Order: sequence, then C-alpha cells, then structure tokens
Amino acid sequence: MASLIRRAGVTAARSPIVQKRFGSHAAHHGPQAPPTNEGFSSKGFKVTLATVVGLIAWSRIDEHLTNQGEEKHPFTRYIEYYMRSEEESARINAKHMELAQQAAEETKLYAGAVAPPKVQIKYPDLIYTPSNRSLQPGTDVSLANVVPKYH
Repeated sequence: MASLIRRAGVTAARSPIVQKRFGSHAAHHGPQAPPTNEGFSSKGFKVTLATVVGLIAWSRIDEHLTNQGEEKHPFTRYIEYYMRSEEESARINAKHMELAQQAAEETKLYAGAVAPPKVQIKYPDLIYTPSNRSLQPGTDVSLANVVPKYH
C-alpha cells in the first residue's frame, strides 16, 4: 500500500509540461558568469515578426483597394451599411428623454410623499386580541335554528 502511495506521489510531482529554459536561467549571476547565447527562437519573437509582416502586407493591400477608383474604403462601406440612420437615432433619443422625464417626475412624486405619523401604542399586543363588541354573527351561537324572515 505504501508503494502505491509513493508511486502516486512521484507521478503527481512530475509535470507533463516540459519547461523551456534559456542559457541565462542556468548561468551564474555575477561578474564571473560566462556569456550566454540566446537566439531569436522564442514564440514571442516569431509572433511579433509575423504580425509586422502581416501589417506591411495589409497596408499594401489597403493602398491597392483605395487606388482602384472606388469612392469609399471597404471598411467605411461596411460601417455605413450597419450603422443606424440619423432619424432612427433621433427617435431613440427622444424616447429615452421622454422616459427620463417620466422617471424624474415619479422621483419627485415619491420624494414629496409624507409618511403617516407613527403612533406609539402602550400595549401593542391588544391590537391582535378580538373585542367582544365586534363579533360576527354565528361565532358564539349556532345559527342552525334561525328562520330568516323577509319583509
């Protein structure tokens, strides 16, 4: 049993990811450290280089698209196609202003409301006990033998 636990601990301690270490990580720090040789082989350098080449290529394609005699750039046409018209924006803004004014009027109404005065009752438990003077018919006596008479 102990060997299984030990084997599980060793397996869990090993990482399946291989770490990349540069020469500067293993070198000693200080004036007596030998010079390290690190090349341009990292992933970040490759991504940066690909991005720069892509941007240069895009700028050339962009110049070619705008020099063909088209009136507008393709991005401009795309934005104008999906953009709202001025009339629709004005309608939305007017509706928003109307709703904001209604909310402001309701806020003024609720802010001006006066709460009813609080009355301190000496014995508040008496509120929940019924009075003998306001009994409903049939609560104390059975009404089975009552004969209704209509005039």
